[in-house]
Amino acid sequence: MIVKESRIKTRSGHQAVSRHVLSGPKNEAIRILSGSDYLLKDWMKEARRENIRYGLRHIAFNPSEHMSDGQLTHFANQICRELGADPERLTLVIHQKDGGTHGHLLLPEWQEDHVLSSKFTLQRLEKIARLEELRLGHDFVSGRHDKAIAKALREAGNPEAADRIAALGVWSRGLMG
Repeated sequence: MIVKESRIKTRSGHQAVSRHVLSGPKNEAIRILSGSDYLLKDWMKEARRENIRYGLRHIAFNPSEHMSDGQLTHFANQICRELGADPERLTLVIHQKDGGTHGHLLLPEWQEDHVLSSKFTLQRLEKIARLEELRLGHDFVSGRHDKAIAKALREAGNPEAADRIAALGVWSRGLMG
């Protein structure tokens, strides 16, 4: 699964990301699993009130294999857990385009009493994606941080996942086979 992240500046407002995610005209279908334009607007107001530079976190993900709405929701909740976000405060939207699906997760940067963690988020999001691929039995999608992810999983006591991800990094560099 490919995962990308961007942070939306408070001064930019929510309108552009809301239009893209909630009504993007290039999509065949849009399913809103959770959240709304109103929540995005409200979260930006909170960020302005708290004088925070970024108001929203936008995480786009593109699974290489089909995932049910329940599986997509589980993945979004895993991201929330990793970043320290309240899973009750999210907007989750699924787009269908060219026969495939991809998702958009929007989170408020301000989480009632703290700002979302932004340390090494790309590596952390790739780790969550690899673990979800492992859990679902999907083929791994190699990422830039496979070696670091394997090391972190090994240190966290998950050697099986670490070995599989480490092997993926070797294969993707063409050193085996």
